[in-house]
This record gives sequence, structure tokens and C-alpha cells, in this order.
Amino acid sequence: MGLDTFGIGVNQARSDRAETLANKGDYAGAAYLYELLARSNKGKRRTEYLQRALTYYETAGDEASASRIRVALANEAVVTSNVTTGEIAVLLPSSGVYANAANAVRRGIEAVYTRQPEGKRPTLRYIDSSNLADAIGQADSAAMILGPLSKPSVQQVVSKGLNSTTITLNQVSNYSPKGVYQFGLSPVAEGEMIAEKAFADGHRTASIIYPDTSWGSRYEKGFRQRWYSLGGSVTARVIYPQGAGSFTNTVGSAMKTPADTVFIVAKPGKARKIRAQLLLAGDRNPAVYASSTAYDRRLYGLKDSNFENVWIPVLRWTVPGTTSASIPSYQELESGGAINPGLAKFYAFGIDAMLLALNAGDVSRGKVLKGATGDLSLDSNGIIRRNMLWLHYHNGALTQHQPGSKK
Repeated sequence: MGLDTFGIGVNQARSDRAETLANKGDYAGAAYLYELLARSNKGKRRTEYLQRALTYYETAGDEASASRIRVALANEAVVTSNVTTGEIAVLLPSSGVYANAANAVRRGIEAVYTRQPEGKRPTLRYIDSSNLADAIGQADSAAMILGPLSKPSVQQVVSKGLNSTTITLNQVSNYSPKGVYQFGLSPVAEGEMIAEKAFADGHRTASIIYPDTSWGSRYEKGFRQRWYSLGGSVTARVIYPQGAGSFTNTVGSAMKTPADTVFIVAKPGKARKIRAQLLLAGDRNPAVYASSTAYDRRLYGLKDSNFENVWIPVLRWTVPGTTSASIPSYQELESGGAINPGLAKFYAFGIDAMLLALNAGDVSRGKVLKGATGDLSLDSNGIIRRNMLWLHYHNGALTQHQPGSKK
């Protein structure tokens, strides 16, 4: 029986759960569980799970999902080489709504690039991706492509594939075609990771509090779907207005039915108000897990009694003293010129994109890369997965916990 990183026999447990769903006529639910199993397995076993997922998606009449699984079955992860010579083409927009994020990504890329020895430094060429077809044509001879950044552009790349090994700077699906590695800062993936952590810590019932925004919904979706697949149950899903200032009614609705844990999706100020209101709820005081959006690096090291027993996954790069010497620190980039704290994740994202390009061969062979956004690894579907650093508040003080750790 296969074991996951938390020591649970998830292969058999999820397979049994999937068959139970299928016996009840929930073929789509069964297919989804087998798809999750395929994502975390390799070789013959992965193929078997994909085939079962395909069968159940076809039975459910979900042709879009069935088509996606057929693509996955037709492709295998490509083992590539580290890029230390030749050219890396970087496809980023030079204008438009993504320009500021693109500039932060570029600065992160260059911060890593300039630290490389002269003899092991590939050529970097930046190409404006506003016209994607033209940009791809210019990058055709590159040893590797980094980008594009926007979801519509990444969707085109994933649909067609490219001649050069490509690391996209966004994620649009859970499967990549040959030679394409999808790398993104997905709220859905983070929500899944938080669910795995909470379940591994022994919790089985959860209440979810999240804003009425698209990004809030993506965190909630990732957490809820993975929580159900692990065998957990959700006692309440409470949506609050983005402009809310008081959370008395929100917390009251969330706590009507007792839960082991509460998952909060919020920005720093609102997250603290919600947690403070939970503390006032009396003896029903569950453990709390928050999205990374709740972390404010300016408060690191300060006592915060309002965040008692809260777990938050964070970008390693934003926590002082946690990055390796091979990675430029936040302070280093800050001293090199003004940086926008609101774009911190994009600077870190650029750092990791360049690290992945330089170490693509090692990562494709199973090595875990300690990056600025977290521990990076490649799954069997061609997706770069991030396992983030955890912070925990206890008696007002912060402690650090490495990616994948339990309580």
C-alpha cells in the first residue's frame, strides 16, 4: 500500500473511496479521486489510475475532462538538462495589466542570473510576449523558454506545445504536454496544500471563511476539494464582503456547527480581526489555518496575541534568515533599488523561475530545489509543485516549521 508524506495509506484509501462513489453513481467524483491519485504516483500505477479516471469521466459524460486525461496518458514527463550554455528566451509583456508583475519577475530572474559564474551563464534574451505568436517565433531556437506569464498565453502554449523545453510562468491545468513544465503561484494549489497540512495535523472537520472575490474563491475551492478527497468534512462555508469591517456575524455563522479547525482566507488586517473574533467565541476554540495572504512580513518577530494558534504558509524569501546563500535575499534586492512590497511574490517567483531553468535537469530527475517561494519539485504530470515554509503563532510568538512538517 502506497504511503504519502504524512504516513497515510492514501492510495488504497482513496481508491476505495472512489469505488464507493462510483457504486453510488457519482462517476465524476470517482474520476476526480483517481485523477488526484495519478498526480501523486508515477510509472505503471499512475497509468492505471489515469485509465480508471478516464473510464469514469467517460461514464459521467464529462468529455472535457476525459479529453484532458487522454492527453495525460499520451504524454510522459520529459527528462531535460540543466541550462548552463546557449540561450534562455524570457517571454514577458512589456506593457498592459501584467507589466508591473512582469518587471518584478524580471528583476528576480536577473538577481539569480548575475550570481552565476561566467562560464556557466547562459545568454538571456527578453522578448515582448504581447504578440505571442511573434514571440514564440523569435524564441524558436532557444535552449529553453521561460514564460509566458498570462493565463490566456499559457493556455495557448499548453494546448500546442513548443519546440524548446518551456517553463511557463502560470498554471492553467493539472497536466502538461511533453517539454512543458507549468509553474505558477496558484491559490488553488495553496489551498490544497493547507488542507493536506490540516488533515495531517489530525483535524477532520473544517469551517471555511473567505471573501467574495475571485482569488478568495480559488483558495476555498482548492482547500475544499482536497479536504473532501482526504476524507474530511466541511461544517460551514461563510463568505464575507471584501469591504467588511466587522466579522461578528461572519464568525457566528461559521461556528454554529463545531469544527476541529477553521480555514481563513483574508488579507493581514481582516485575518487578525476574524481570528480575534474567533477567540471571543468561547470554549469552542479550534486551530486556525490561514492563506499566505494573511502574512505581513513587517510584523515578523513581533508578538501577536490576536493570531494565537494560527498556521500560515509563507514565501521563504519573505522570512529573514531562511533562504540559502545561493538565493538573493529580500534585503539584497531592496538595497539594489526600491522594490514594491506588494509585488514580493513576483520577485520571489522570478528568482525561482531562473533557479528552475538552471537546474531543470536535476528537478526533472526528482531533486527538490529549495527556492524563494518554497521547496520546488516536479510531479509526474509536468507541474512544478511548491511546498511552502510554515509559521505558527503560539503565546503571541512565531516559530518556523519547514515544508512538509507536522505539528
